[in-house]
Amino acid sequence: MFTKILSKFIFIIFFLLVIFFSIANSDNISIGIWPMDNRIEIPLFFLTIVSITIGVFVGMFLSIYARIRRR
Repeated sequence: MFTKILSKFIFIIFFLLVIFFSIANSDNISIGIWPMDNRIEIPLFFLTIVSITIGVFVGMFLSIYARIRRR
């Protein structure tokens, strides 16, 4: 019971931090890929959150792969 309440509390704090981070970093940045001339304007918080999400998924994949290889 205590762990459920604690996990919900941590989730709410994390969610509020993401909201405050998004409000503070709402400036647009221009992203371009080298061989192409096109540029995309996106908010800074979007790029940061997507980068962190990709990093978490890569870490999860590598962890699962290492665990499977050990067996």
